[in-house]
Amino acid sequence: MVRQYANVLVVVIAVIALVLAPAMYITGASTVKATPSNQGQISSRISVLPIAQNGNTGNRFYPVAQFEIDKSHFKRAPEFTGITGYINTPAPIRLADLKGKVVLVHFWTYTCINCIHTIPHLNDWYQKYSNKGLVIVGVQTPEFSTEKNIDNVKTAVHNFQIKYPVILDNNYASWNAYGNNYWPRDYLVDNQGYVRYSHIGEGDYDQTEQMIQSLLAEGVTS
Repeated sequence: MVRQYANVLVVVIAVIALVLAPAMYITGASTVKATPSNQGQISSRISVLPIAQNGNTGNRFYPVAQFEIDKSHFKRAPEFTGITGYINTPAPIRLADLKGKVVLVHFWTYTCINCIHTIPHLNDWYQKYSNKGLVIVGVQTPEFSTEKNIDNVKTAVHNFQIKYPVILDNNYASWNAYGNNYWPRDYLVDNQGYVRYSHIGEGDYDQTEQMIQSLLAEGVTS
């Protein structure tokens, strides 16, 4: 009799697991958090913002053509402000003029080793996606006084073979507008001006590139 009840219990548990498994898969969290370690060393952190479907939120990305995206909980990207210089662009850059584009806002400073490690990936993304609707804006916010000199920044941009626009945020105006506290940090802004993704530090390049592709696809299907 005990064995019979045990067998029934096993069957019931298996049925419950099969019912709950899809829901657990859809709503499973994918946020990885970390705090900065020693001075000058920034740990990697991903903030993956959820997409809403029929009032439910989760941390997975769905094909835009199949699911409507509720953007009511996303923040608008702050406009660039207090910019003191421009490199690789003949005119000032305003987010308001980039509506319809996907914008990667990259806070960095050219002597930061963590920032330097990210540059090859940014260069690669710019080469692959700039003709598909991606705009990268490097926001050079100085840690040291020498990094405020535009000639020094121009030399670094040339040496790193950076082709995307770089703007100088010498007075931390844009840094503060975004509430940023890290070098490097990426914000991905969708074609309607909403911040949809944030990443602190090095690493997780595949994740960031997948989000770039996802946001570019939204522009095609919307």
